[in-house]
Amino acid sequence: MKRLILFLFISIIFITCQSKVEEPKTPPQNVDLDIEAREDSLALVAAYEAQGKIERSVFPIIETKAIHANSEEDAADDPAIWVNPKDPAKSLVYGSNKKGGLAVYNLKGEEVDYYPLGNINNVDIIYDFPFRDSLITVLGCSNRSDQSVDLLKIDVDGKLQNIASGALYVDTTLIDDIYGYCFAKDKKTNQFYAMINGKNGLFQQFEMIDGVDGIEIVHKRSIQFDSQTEGMVADNQYGFLYVGEEGKGIWKLEISPSTGSNKTFILKSDNSNSNIVYDIEGLSIYEKGEEGYIIASSQGNFSYAVFDRKGDNDYLGSFKIEAAGNVDGVEETDGLDIVSDSLSSDFPKGIIVLQDGFNYVGKDLEPQNFKYVSWTELVDF
Repeated sequence: MKRLILFLFISIIFITCQSKVEEPKTPPQNVDLDIEAREDSLALVAAYEAQGKIERSVFPIIETKAIHANSEEDAADDPAIWVNPKDPAKSLVYGSNKKGGLAVYNLKGEEVDYYPLGNINNVDIIYDFPFRDSLITVLGCSNRSDQSVDLLKIDVDGKLQNIASGALYVDTTLIDDIYGYCFAKDKKTNQFYAMINGKNGLFQQFEMIDGVDGIEIVHKRSIQFDSQTEGMVADNQYGFLYVGEEGKGIWKLEISPSTGSNKTFILKSDNSNSNIVYDIEGLSIYEKGEEGYIIASSQGNFSYAVFDRKGDNDYLGSFKIEAAGNVDGVEETDGLDIVSDSLSSDFPKGIIVLQDGFNYVGKDLEPQNFKYVSWTELVDF
């Protein structure tokens, strides 16, 4: 996504429209604003007005240190939460930086590590991958610097070490720019997969194999979507993968590559639901036993759509994230991640971590960051 800096014109538009948009839905009027997908001030005002129609508000309790970038850059993108099996209070959040790598944050939002891997777009974590004679936790991400997949082992202290068999490049004659990334596991076959997609809408699925020199990936399936895709999440328990086609909606397909290109919509590109405004961006799942929710970032109105995890994935409602105390609200989210584990006194029922496209400190626009919301804010959905 591109970002533009709009100077005096955007300030004039907000001063003119401030009677239409209630605080805190309008950003400070004395700052220069940048816009990702819409790229014009009237559309930005429309996004805030549409957000104002979402009735349910939740509030962040913690924000991370700003990403390593300039305030005008679209840098932060996708978080992945690692649950520390020995001490959940020491769990970590790995946040992608499209301008240079992976930042690592603790549950207080403090940056505790940084890996300058390249321009990392999407990131995901999978547990219990059989490697050598043990089960390991693997972090994977899409690397746009060299159009590759990075695979890293997460050690017991949260440190990362490369565990790929070599440079895992995508075929750039097929995928024009690697974008989305997630893991999946087929419980019926116990096979693990790395899933990628590109800006040109091509999805590819690779089986992960314990190779001689590290983890290898072997192509198993390709599906061509009509337009740009990015956000993906796998429900390993029920055997489904969800793929966001940004301007159309959310697709549902089986994890098993033997099912070919069969897929169905759970959210169509129409005007039947005014609470959802495209682009569809980040996707994640809240799992609690057999129950749970699929949550999607509705970037066009700075909100989040909630769907039933089971059955036909019925739409259940939407929420927005507004400022609380010293932590500003959240707009234009790209990626998000959720875990249901009890992590700490701040997050007794789980946590949702979201990328914030407009990170304000007072009235000053700062580099982007990630916001933490306790699942206690959403437990009754």
